Amino acid sequence: MPFRCFAASPSDRPAGRGLKPRPSPVAEAARARELNLATPDRLRSDEGRAMIRDFAPDGLLLAAYGQLVPREILEMAARVPLNVHPSLLPRHRGAAPVAATILAGDPVAGVTLMVMTPELDAGPIVAQWPAPVEDRETTPELQRRLAQLAADQVPVELARWSDGDLAAIPQDDQAATVAPSFRREDGRIDWRRPAQLIDRQVRGLQPWPGAWTTLDGRRLHIRRARPVAGVSGVPVGSVLPGEPPRVAAGSGALELEVVQPEGRPAMPAADWRRGQREHLLLGADGPGD
Repeated sequence: MPFRCFAASPSDRPAGRGLKPRPSPVAEAARARELNLATPDRLRSDEGRAMIRDFAPDGLLLAAYGQLVPREILEMAARVPLNVHPSLLPRHRGAAPVAATILAGDPVAGVTLMVMTPELDAGPIVAQWPAPVEDRETTPELQRRLAQLAADQVPVELARWSDGDLAAIPQDDQAATVAPSFRREDGRIDWRRPAQLIDRQVRGLQPWPGAWTTLDGRRLHIRRARPVAGVSGVPVGSVLPGEPPRVAAGSGALELEVVQPEGRPAMPAADWRRGQREHLLLGADGPGD
């Protein structure tokens, strides 16, 4: 059956080089399709509650809204409200599930459609769709694939939802893991860790905070890299001789492909290395704040 749609999206946020207010992709799509659109600063504000109450929705579907939805709004819908979450719940509840999937080395990611509750990502599960994590995949790449998977699959469930024909299975709270948002410091590379784990950090923490180390008190972002065999008898963080540049880790080494020195654009790691002194030790000289 056709739906009369109302879209709510956070208000425009500064973005880009000039930090000009920019609408979210949802707001852009809603305007292009001439849908009813609300952009309150916060859903729990008087403005946000009034907008949704006036629309009198039959149902609510939430996807990556970025704010907790108060119980009062959940109870405005005639049918149970649903949420689309980019992980196979109860694994990776929280704000950064896709990054957490890559950081954990999970072989399979996925999308969960669940009933919304006031507790974060803890509602009963309506449907799940798994997706293998591809080799060398980054967080933005996996996010795009999962978004398309949800766009393909969720409408099928919405037809059942509109008919009131949904079955939901409670989550196993004992199996839950948490995927909190990141701080800048989470991107700092500890070269004592195995290269395989540092590689996950490089791929998982894109685009922010990014994986970074320091050289001469300045931050050096590692934009693309891969784990390779290492050598023994050298301090961790040492840039090994030869090309492409490799950095000794707790086990193995990290082969650098693209780096971004502080205050400069990203560049091939080999070009960066040719402009440096012979002996380099990364991550040994201060916070790089």
